Amino acid sequence: MLSPILTVGESNRYKPLFIALSDLGIKTDQVASGKECFMAISTRTYAAVVIEWDLPSSNRLSTLKQIRKIRPNLPVVALLPMVAVSSGLESGWKKSTQNENRVDLLVMTGDEKDDLSRLLESLKRFVPELQARVLAASDLFWIQTPNKKMKELLALVDIIKDEPSSVLIQGENGTGKEVIARLLHFSGRRHSGQFVAINCAAIPETLLESELFGHEKGSFTGATDRRIGKFELSHKGTIFLDEIGDMPLHTQGKILRVLETEEVERVGGHEKIPVEIRIVAATNKKLIQQIDKGYFRQDLYYRINTFSLYLPPLRERQEDVLPLAQYFIDMHARKRGKLKKRLSRATEQTLLNHNWPGNVRELRNAMERAMVLAPGNVIEPELLPEEINQTQKSEEPPSEHAQPPLVSTKSQTQAVPLKDMERKVIVETLSQPGSNVTNAAKQLGISRATLFRKLKQYGISRRVTMQS
Repeated sequence: MLSPILTVGESNRYKPLFIALSDLGIKTDQVASGKECFMAISTRTYAAVVIEWDLPSSNRLSTLKQIRKIRPNLPVVALLPMVAVSSGLESGWKKSTQNENRVDLLVMTGDEKDDLSRLLESLKRFVPELQARVLAASDLFWIQTPNKKMKELLALVDIIKDEPSSVLIQGENGTGKEVIARLLHFSGRRHSGQFVAINCAAIPETLLESELFGHEKGSFTGATDRRIGKFELSHKGTIFLDEIGDMPLHTQGKILRVLETEEVERVGGHEKIPVEIRIVAATNKKLIQQIDKGYFRQDLYYRINTFSLYLPPLRERQEDVLPLAQYFIDMHARKRGKLKKRLSRATEQTLLNHNWPGNVRELRNAMERAMVLAPGNVIEPELLPEEINQTQKSEEPPSEHAQPPLVSTKSQTQAVPLKDMERKVIVETLSQPGSNVTNAAKQLGISRATLFRKLKQYGISRRVTMQS
């Protein structure tokens, strides 16, 4: 996980920049003085320190020297306003840091978008994890998928990755829509710009326009500072509008206007701010039906639907289940520094039998859980979540070695309930000398997972399974 950035200074000059960093998913801590900075870096790990020029001159240099004593390799970025450069006031700082390869003197122009871009590029030079962090999520779909639909989708992604036109990604929750959006951005020429994501369903309607377009100080209660909106942050990059089907109609109209004019206007402001962006939208809803119900604008639908991508659910991609499962196991093991683990055959069958209502997200979480809980290097079915073990798409056909159902000898006309017969067969099979769950499942012609489910269904004591 990426460590936060520490900012040193108490002026409001660069506060919008630091807020923008947070909007991009980069956590920042702020302290007012060099003394507080020393305490912070002594007790917590930071990816870099950003020092404001507004600190007193002697404090600026002493802060840098003290940082070097406590954290010799910690990157430091100093923000210099243009007035300091034009008047030569920065010469002393330059002289003191000329032999430093972990210090960047960054000239701030006063243009927020330009300054943010400069600051991000400076931080990325010192902190490669900033770039690696946003690229990591796209690893998922670099897997060689055997599924025909996924192959076609990835081929289309490769064709349109450099196109400026809008893209609409549709599919159920958990299928990986944001992963595809990131792949579109980071595999194309726009990767040098920002990828900015916003969940339209997770933000209250009263705040959504402020998040998207920004706001001016005092434009509404609580607007104590000017804020750059997501559209400005994604200038020359990609903005990802997740769950766009849940966006209020009023806001949809403003999005349409941005697409048509390539300009945004902050809430409470009057300045027209040009933006050059590509919109990638995603939804789990059928937008045509939303249009018929009056919940989504038809003109916006056709504007964002230049290219349409449909992500099939995992239940329609059964050949992807096991490769994805092993990929997630390896990924989580690598993150935790653990040895690789593999799926047993019984576990593989259990995964293939599951319907995956939570799609790829459900599979990923299940594999993380199983990898952590597995005592050895083999993952067995009992380590999977209960709902995966208990649900089957279809019952396995009985094998030719399965024991025949018991028939009452007392009376050929007296019917015996099927569940009672099945329960008796299971109990008798498990009661045989030396029997365990694995052997019993083979004799009965069912999987271990199915047998465990039936033990619970019929209330058969788990003590008979202890030998397994």
